[in-house]
Amino acid sequence: LDAATLPYQVMDHGYCVSIYVEDPDGQLIEFTVDSAEAEAIDVWQRRSAHDTLQRWQAGDRATNNDFRPQG
Repeated sequence: LDAATLPYQVMDHGYCVSIYVEDPDGQLIEFTVDSAEAEAIDVWQRRSAHDTLQRWQAGDRATNNDFRPQG
């Protein structure tokens, strides 16, 4: 992308890192790579999914992604 001088955005979601770029038709394309901790994150999310859903249904919209870098 740099060599082609195409603008792009990198976003670290915590569980993966995404690169977003537009194709020649203006469609947004996303490339992702999993975090090195993806397996551990998957285990934790599966274990906490029901509690997270109950919390959200009760109105608590706090994030369940503590893996995303803060800043």
